[in-house]
Amino acid sequence: MSVALRTLASHGGGRLVASGHRGEAERLAALVPHHQLDIETTARSTWENVEFSIPLMEEADQLAIASGRFHARRASHYLRQLRPDLSERLVSAERQWWRGSWIQVGDAAYEGLLAVRIRFQIGR
Repeated sequence: MSVALRTLASHGGGRLVASGHRGEAERLAALVPHHQLDIETTARSTWENVEFSIPLMEEADQLAIASGRFHARRASHYLRQLRPDLSERLVSAERQWWRGSWIQVGDAAYEGLLAVRIRFQIGR
C-alpha cells in the first residue's frame, strides 16, 4: 500500500481499489483506514482482480497498478486485453527500488514459474 499512497500523492490524490479473495482486499484496506477505498472481494486471480475492478475504475482519469513490478506488468497486460481504452489511462506507480526488494525477488521467481507452466500447457 505504500506504493499506492506514494502514487496517489504524486498525482494529486484519488481513490484506491483493493481487490482480492479470502480477506486479501480487506487486509489491504486495513492498511489505509483514512483513505477513500473501494473493495472488491471476489477475485481469485490476477485476471479477475483486473476484470472485477473495471467497474470501479471506469470514471478515473488516471489509473495505476500498485503491486509488485512483475505482477503489475501482468495486470497491465490483462487490462490492455480487457479494456484497451482504460489501459491508455495507466500511469506509472511510484516505486522505490530499494523498498521491498525481497518481495520483488519472490515476485520475479513466481512470474518465471508461471511462464514455464503456461509454455508447458500450450505445448501439449
